[in-house]
Amino acid sequence: MLAALVVITNLPHHSKAGDMRYSSSQATPGPAQREEALQTPPPLRGSAPWALSALPECFHQDAQRSGTPAFARAKFPAGAVPVPSGVRLVIADCTLDVERRSAVVVRGDNRLLVPPVARFYIAGKTLILDRVDGAHEDVRTYTLYGGTPPRFDRQP
Repeated sequence: MLAALVVITNLPHHSKAGDMRYSSSQATPGPAQREEALQTPPPLRGSAPWALSALPECFHQDAQRSGTPAFARAKFPAGAVPVPSGVRLVIADCTLDVERRSAVVVRGDNRLLVPPVARFYIAGKTLILDRVDGAHEDVRTYTLYGGTPPRFDRQP
């Protein structure tokens, strides 16, 4: 029995002389491949409720509450004041153009729309995005980066 076990365990290690296969390639080397870490990602474009979160150099999302309006607004920052439409907030190298029901955020080649119905509030260096979709509400709070408080400009 032991001899049979030794033979069975050693079978995969032996090969027949006719089983040896060789291959050779005469392919021409292609162009040098760039490392992915050095490639620049394509610019962000489109409509997204998470648009501000896509630009962490300007907006750092601290919290999100979604659900009924009462639940979503339960931890709404005290003293927050509405950002009126027609205002451009300048945060670091980002701009946020607040419209009546939506907003456009731009940083370099990135251009994203915060879809309707979006309302913005500010409390110090905290920006609040309150999005309403039917009976569902989504409240996100962001810390604003850039070293100085956001600057309010009238849109051009």
